[in-house]
Amino acid sequence: MSSAAPQVVFDCNIFVQALINIHGPAGRCVQKAKDGEVKLFVSPFILAEIREIHLKTPAKYGITSEQTEELVATVAQFATLVTDVPEIYRHPFDPDDSAYVNLALKVNAQLIVSRDRHLLNLADANRAEGRIFRRDFRASAS
Repeated sequence: MSSAAPQVVFDCNIFVQALINIHGPAGRCVQKAKDGEVKLFVSPFILAEIREIHLKTPAKYGITSEQTEELVATVAQFATLVTDVPEIYRHPFDPDDSAYVNLALKVNAQLIVSRDRHLLNLADANRAEGRIFRRDFRASAS
């Protein structure tokens, strides 16, 4: 893997969407990580969230526990597992989202890939939580 590969953290919704449609944008994100085009970081929290996808996704998508376990095993082959993630940041609206931000801060990731509005709002300087995040983590928010 090239040392120039951007360091990234994927929110769990990327893994959900990849399971639903491997050929969609989220599936392509996972493939880019697998191919080493980006360096993906995960934590035990993220792996646990992947394992729970089948419990939280509507049945119409047909995601099984076997699929989520297979995805965890696959991700573990190419992602870097970080076990010591300190709680530096606490998300004001969705505490679970803090785990993604804290992992990104720990590894100095260039991107958190997500479609989660609570995470996306952190990049919005017009929102209070975005302004506070930028103030407290200026280097990370640019």
